[in-house]
Amino acid sequence: MTRSHRVSVAAVAAVLAAAAAASQSQSADDALPAAAIHLQRDEVNVLMGDRAQCTRSTPQALVAKTVWGKPEGRAWMENWRSPADRMAWAVETAEEARYEIDVLMAGPAEVEVSGPAGSFMLHAGQKWNKYATAGSLVLPKGSSTISIRLRRPADALLKSLELIAIDDAKAIRSREQQLRASTAWLSQAKYGVMFQWGQWGYPKHGPAKPWPKMIDDFDVPRFVSMVEQTGAGYVIWSATWRTYYFPAPIKAIERILPGRTAERDLIGELADALGKKGIKLILYYHEGHPDAAWWRRNWVSSDDKQKFCDNLCAVLDEAGARYGPRLAGWMFDDGMLYYPAPFERIGKAAKAGNPARLISYNPWVLPRLTDFQDFYFGEGFHGNTSTALGSAGIFSSGAQQGLLAHGSFTLDGPDWGIYKPETKITGPFFTPDHAAEMVKDASARGQVLSFNLLMYEDGNVNPKSLDVMRAVRKAIRGGEK
Repeated sequence: MTRSHRVSVAAVAAVLAAAAAASQSQSADDALPAAAIHLQRDEVNVLMGDRAQCTRSTPQALVAKTVWGKPEGRAWMENWRSPADRMAWAVETAEEARYEIDVLMAGPAEVEVSGPAGSFMLHAGQKWNKYATAGSLVLPKGSSTISIRLRRPADALLKSLELIAIDDAKAIRSREQQLRASTAWLSQAKYGVMFQWGQWGYPKHGPAKPWPKMIDDFDVPRFVSMVEQTGAGYVIWSATWRTYYFPAPIKAIERILPGRTAERDLIGELADALGKKGIKLILYYHEGHPDAAWWRRNWVSSDDKQKFCDNLCAVLDEAGARYGPRLAGWMFDDGMLYYPAPFERIGKAAKAGNPARLISYNPWVLPRLTDFQDFYFGEGFHGNTSTALGSAGIFSSGAQQGLLAHGSFTLDGPDWGIYKPETKITGPFFTPDHAAEMVKDASARGQVLSFNLLMYEDGNVNPKSLDVMRAVRKAIRGGEK
């Protein structure tokens, strides 16, 4: 059974870096961060690698990697190679308690996690993993220090340590299970199609329509007819992506930044029209950091996500209540930006109006970032042998343990969506036989695959890509309608 995670924003408050010490051990001479992290009971407390005090063996060691060219793209600590490279965090507790510790890292490496009155060892494999309940430490009331170091030279990466009081673990796991929903329908669907289409789009030739003209003009019946030809059991539709413009009249968005919604409820129309054909709708959601105007209204810093979380939950609450059972799922991109976050609170908002709604966060190359989710986002995952033949497709171990094995990948290119003028769709990247075999192999193990097709502003896709999906339908669905 997987661990459930409820993370307090306060529990991951900023820890100001102090001068690095020379020793690799926990000595009185080690300089500690100026501000301690207050560990909360009944929650998962996250010690981020990039907020640790680092003792470096060389000036180049222990570098905090970021992506997107932004501080919120906090990835992990790298160049962790020497036993002299130690990361430490000052923590405070209101009472003495024993804490289970998960370690999110990649090796191969042998590491030691130390506290004020003990330590434990961890053998990490080469690939990223969440080493759940790797060990435990007793932390006294008041201030103390937790540290991690290599036992011998290696080349390792560290994302974080997650701490939860052992006495509270059972209750948190229970809440995680209560939030989760059955993924049986998604597994049984076998495959679906995905479209990153929206305000950012372009026609095959010429200029793009102004917002929200492309929403007003979109031909839903024609689109649904095309999806029927693919045999898809569901559609993943991008509510937002390169820019943050939501194709429905969501008042919470208008309160954050006016002019970012449409009067036409395209999402509702899609859900209704697809639903009549037995096809479910999942929304892909991008939080909007590439859109500067939107992002300024939502983001303070990686250490202060209160506004971000409040705004997000307001949008999800309203959208969830609006669509109810018509909306089958959410896929949240850039999970690394959310983490650490109050995932239980976000999960409840995401399931507003439909507790059976499925949710997923994109971990990129990292392990699962929370157990308050239902299925693996699976960017670039084409299926594998990690689940048993004839199973329900749930990962029983590894980085995504407990989640339904789902993959999302591009059928054609040059990207996931069309956001430049005069874009020529390339591909498809798979032959009809190859695509069909992928689905057969994956579905035999309960896994499900999502093919992303590029679509122009007028709803046209690459005819060759559509031919591939027609072949998949014939091979997988046969005479089904």
